[in-house]
Amino acid sequence: MACTRTYLAAAGETRSADSWQMWEALRELAVGRMYDGSQDVGARLIWAKPAIVAGGQRDTSSGSAPASALADGVSVRAYAIREFGAVPGDEIRDASELCETVFRGIGMSRQDVSAEAAAWQELPRDRMLRLRHVKNLLTPLRSIMDTLGPDDPVRVELSAWLALIPELP
Repeated sequence: MACTRTYLAAAGETRSADSWQMWEALRELAVGRMYDGSQDVGARLIWAKPAIVAGGQRDTSSGSAPASALADGVSVRAYAIREFGAVPGDEIRDASELCETVFRGIGMSRQDVSAEAAAWQELPRDRMLRLRHVKNLLTPLRSIMDTLGPDDPVRVELSAWLALIPELP
C-alpha cells in the first residue's frame, strides 16, 4: 500500500486507495512498464506482480466478480512466461501452475464446456458470457504451450482445452 500511496502522490491522484479507478490506473501503469522493451528484463519483471495485484484490488473495490481479475492475471502471467521464460515454482512464471489455475478457474469440466459450446447461440445470456470467459482464460495460454514438455500431463490437458477455443463464442 505504501507503493500505491507513493504512486498516487506522484501522479497528483486525489482518489482514495479503495477507489477501483485508482487500482485500474495502477494496473495499467504496471502492465505498460512490464511491456516496455526499453527497460531491462529485471525491471520489466518486477511490474508483473503489481499488475496482477492491482487487477484483483480493482475488482474487489468495484464489487465486480473476480472473473476479470483472473483473466487479467492470466494474460499478465502468460506474457511474462512467453517473454521472460517459464520458471517452475515461480509465483508468476510457472507455466504448469498457471494452466492448472485456469482449469480450476473455468469451474466446469471440459466435456461440459464442449457440450454447451456446441449450441451456445441458444443458451441464456449468462451462460454465453460464462463460455466467453472460458475463451478469455484459454486464449493467452496458446502462447505458452511450447514451454510445457511434450509428455507433461498439463500440456496434454491444455491441448484438449485449446481445441475448444474455435467453438466458443
